[in-house]
Amino acid sequence: MSSTVLVSDLLSNCESSYVFTELRLQEDEIEEVYTQAGGGESAWIVFKDRTLAAIFENDHKGHHFGATGKKITTSFWTEAIPEHATNRYSDFVRARDHQILSSTVEITGLPAKHTLSDMNKLLESVRDQYIEATKQNQRLNSTDYGYYEPINILQVKTPDPGVGLLQLAQPWMAVEIVRQYAGSYWKNATLNARCVPDEEMEKLLVNEPGATDVSLFVKGIKVGTSSKEVRQIFKDFPIRDVNILPGGKTFCFVTVQQAHADSILAQFKNGVRWQGRTIKVDLSEKDKRKQKAAFGSASATPTAAPPALPPTDITDLKLSNLPYDVTDYKIRTLFEGFAVYKVVIMQGYAFVGIPTGEVGRALDMLNNTMIGAQYIKAKVADPRKK
Repeated sequence: MSSTVLVSDLLSNCESSYVFTELRLQEDEIEEVYTQAGGGESAWIVFKDRTLAAIFENDHKGHHFGATGKKITTSFWTEAIPEHATNRYSDFVRARDHQILSSTVEITGLPAKHTLSDMNKLLESVRDQYIEATKQNQRLNSTDYGYYEPINILQVKTPDPGVGLLQLAQPWMAVEIVRQYAGSYWKNATLNARCVPDEEMEKLLVNEPGATDVSLFVKGIKVGTSSKEVRQIFKDFPIRDVNILPGGKTFCFVTVQQAHADSILAQFKNGVRWQGRTIKVDLSEKDKRKQKAAFGSASATPTAAPPALPPTDITDLKLSNLPYDVTDYKIRTLFEGFAVYKVVIMQGYAFVGIPTGEVGRALDMLNNTMIGAQYIKAKVADPRKK
C-alpha cells in the first residue's frame, strides 16, 4: 500500500497551502503536499506512514471541500510525484514564517480587474473591528485579536495585475496579516502574501503623473498583454506608468516624462515589430489637445475632457465620507476605465460626472471601497443639492 494519496476534483487553482488547511492535515502526520505550479484541481499528499494514508483515504471519500462544498475523490498513488507538481507545502511554510521587518504587505492572486475594490472586500472584516471600536471610543491594545490599525490599502496601481498593497502601523501587524491571508482561497484562486522590503517599494508603486509627464497612445498589442510586457516593449526608456483598460483592448496608454516622449515617438514612428506584431505610438488625444492649446489654438478642448456628450447623457455621482485631503488624481484613479467629465471636490465629498449608461457599473464597483481609513459611499447626486 502506498503512503501517497492523490486527491482529485478540488476547486480550481488550489495551492498546496490551501489543501493543507482545508483538509485539516496535521504537521506530524504529513511529509509533504504537492500541487502543480500555479495551483490546480489535484494534490498529492505524502503521509509519514501507510496506515495514516489509508485512514485519510477512507475518511475523505466523497468529502465536501471548500466553501462551495465540492465533492473530492481520493485514491492511492503508487508512481513518482509528477514533474509538474512543483508547488510544495514546505516551501510555502518556510516563506510564510520568515518574513522581513516591513510595514507593507503585498497580496497576490487577486482578480486582475478591479484589484482595489477586491482588496477592500477581502480586508473588510479585518478593518471592521477597529472602525467599530473607534466609533464606540474603545481603546484597542496590541494584544487584541484583529488589531491592525491603521490598515491602509494603497490606492495605486502596481506593474502586474492581481496585486494589491497595504500598509500597517507596525511590522508585527504586517506579519500577522501575511499569516492570516497567505494560502487562503478567495474568488477561485489561492492568495499569497509577503512583507515587501522597503527598497522594493519604488519598483512596486506607480508614481502619480507630474506636470511635465506625457501620455502616449500605444496600439498593436495583443489582447491580454500585461503591464510588465508593455514595459518590456519600452525597455530602453524609463516608463512612469502603464494603463491597460479592461475589456480586452489592443491598445494601452504609457506615461513618460516629456524629455523621453520625443525619442519614443521618433523610434516608433513607422512601427516596431514585437512578438510578431507591429507596435505604433502616438501622442494621446489629451496631450494633442494640450499641444494645440500651448500654440494658442482657439478651438482647443480642455485637457482632461473626454469626447463630448449631450448633458442629458451625463450623470453626476456624489461620493461621500472622503478624507479631507483627497486629491483630484485619487478620485480619477477610482474611476479608471470610465470617461470622467468633471470632478468637483469639497470637504468630505465630491461630485463626479460620468456617462449615464455607466452609472450602474460605477456604483457596484465604488460602494464600500475605502480611501485611506474610510469607507466611501456613492450614489446618484440630487441635482437640486449640487
